[in-house]
Amino acid sequence: MSKYKFDFDTVVDRRNTNCGRWDTMDKKYGNNQLIHLGVADMDFRVPKPITDGFQKCVDHGIFGYTDLNDAFYDSFIAWMKRMHHVEIRREEIVFCPRINISSSLCVETFTEPEDAVMINTPAYGPLYDAIVKNHRTVLESRLVLENDRYKIDFEHLEETVTPDTKMFILCSPHNPVGRVFTKEELEQVGEFCLRHNLILFVDEIHGDITAKGVEFISTLSLKEEIRNLLVVAASPTKTFNIPGVILSYLVIPNSSLRQKIQDDINRIGMHNPTIFAVEAAEKAYTACDDWYEEVLSYINENEAYTRSFFASHMPRFHIYPREGTFLLWMDYSQLNCTEEALQRWFTEKAHVSVYMGTVFREEGRGYIRVNIASPRKLLQQAFEQMAAVYEELIVK
Repeated sequence: MSKYKFDFDTVVDRRNTNCGRWDTMDKKYGNNQLIHLGVADMDFRVPKPITDGFQKCVDHGIFGYTDLNDAFYDSFIAWMKRMHHVEIRREEIVFCPRINISSSLCVETFTEPEDAVMINTPAYGPLYDAIVKNHRTVLESRLVLENDRYKIDFEHLEETVTPDTKMFILCSPHNPVGRVFTKEELEQVGEFCLRHNLILFVDEIHGDITAKGVEFISTLSLKEEIRNLLVVAASPTKTFNIPGVILSYLVIPNSSLRQKIQDDINRIGMHNPTIFAVEAAEKAYTACDDWYEEVLSYINENEAYTRSFFASHMPRFHIYPREGTFLLWMDYSQLNCTEEALQRWFTEKAHVSVYMGTVFREEGRGYIRVNIASPRKLLQQAFEQMAAVYEELIVK
């Protein structure tokens, strides 16, 4: 009998539901027999209070225009104080439906075409694209490995920044490498931005998802001078597995920056959430703590299972420490094969798909990202399919 109150073990068939993780990937690979461990959402049913909230909306039967209510603001503010010891004022919160939208909007709003924006690599694609698609100059600073742990190279930041640099984009917890930056590291980033008068955009969407014993520090907990440069993107969608609801928000302590973004959001008409988003946020932040605590525990156990299986059956994949997210970053350099060959092995031999490292720019070459937020039975099936053909990967 499971020790869990909630059912994370049942494999739910998500195909034929317009699912990005399964249906879209089936189309991409032209194969509906693959196990997909790429797209970063969970294969778990969401907490019942959220689905009950959706049902209440459905039963009402009218789906008119919606706006954010007091419960939306109050629930998020209380969650941040309770879980992350951060004080947020209601007026600092700006609704924006997706973080991918807000990152692009901030680049467009706070910089000019001739300006540069800094970002660490490997980089989450949409954050990088927010710079490129707005025709700004990308200044890359590669995360460096020290004792099997990725760190920000502050010397390289200083060498790379230019007078035309206007913004720094940070992802914390970091996708794809799984780092949760310490308060000291975040303070260093903040001081760097203060010295060079840079706006600091921080994607904290994975902030609630940390490994056992790891504490997430929000940049909103830093000193006031740094907060004055901050635009922090947050959302309950990763935490409670509701990305299809389309719900996120920005926290912007600086009133001048906040008004600029609010004006642009109003200009393009993105200021209203869906009727389901309002209900989801309130229920997620006020009635789902027990589900949240258990899903973190289950993901931790999935990680332990994955590490044990790979060590026993596929030891030439090296798994880096996971501090945050439900994603594992793996090095396959010991296999002595190209990314293209490994991609073919995954899809044609193992019948599994993962994200290849170059999805996160060239600095990701030699790595893969694997989503472990699935029922253990599904992970076991995928890993056993990989292990069955693992010997074909090893160059004699």
